[in-house]
Amino acid sequence: MLTLKFGGELINGSFQRKVRDGVERQQWEDLLDVLANVSLTPNADRWVCDLTGDGNFRVKNVRNFLDDLVLPSSTESTRWVKWVPIKTNIFIWKARRDCLPTRFNLSRKGVMLDSILCPLCDHAVETTQHVLFQCPIVRSVFHRICNWWELEGQDLESFSEWQSWFLSIRMSAGTKNLLDGVFATFWWYMWGFRNRSIFDSSAHRRSVIFDEVVALSFNWVSSRCKKFFTWESWLKNPHLISL
Repeated sequence: MLTLKFGGELINGSFQRKVRDGVERQQWEDLLDVLANVSLTPNADRWVCDLTGDGNFRVKNVRNFLDDLVLPSSTESTRWVKWVPIKTNIFIWKARRDCLPTRFNLSRKGVMLDSILCPLCDHAVETTQHVLFQCPIVRSVFHRICNWWELEGQDLESFSEWQSWFLSIRMSAGTKNLLDGVFATFWWYMWGFRNRSIFDSSAHRRSVIFDEVVALSFNWVSSRCKKFFTWESWLKNPHLISL
């Protein structure tokens, strides 16, 4: 039927009445614009994939198209810390791209929440930057980590500020990699502590956060490091450990 209509001199030749003016005329002209590039033939219908222009379907092309459409893009290269588990590296990757399900991000997606304030301090909107850098509880632990490693404490606002500060630290590359693992452990633990504070029925002690980060980072780093170092040296002089 469409082929017959297109085959005539006027597309509206078989309509019951002519197109009227006003909105109907505008809609008709819009329809003609859409149909201007349509070419119908009496051949059988077939599927054509035009992602690459050759008409062939490939799963790889669809995957690349969906990745470019959905995944966030970033000019910053992905950092991989070999002293912590894969799950922690994936978490840091998502956090750097602001893809964590924080209350602010959930609210932007239309999720109804009782509050979008930080569940730890209850004073500011819970964004990725807040829950990992700006929250007073997080900053307190961050300063204790700096003191543990004999570094000057900083009040940082984001991953970009942390990156600039971290690059300015003067220590051997091997020891600096250990410190990188400590911060990765710290962010992972703080996110887990945040989740437990929301979903667990019992309260969790904030006074043990630093001790838990120290212990967890030692377990992760020492199990992945070929060079042996003691728990005592990790507690007292981690900045002197040479790999």
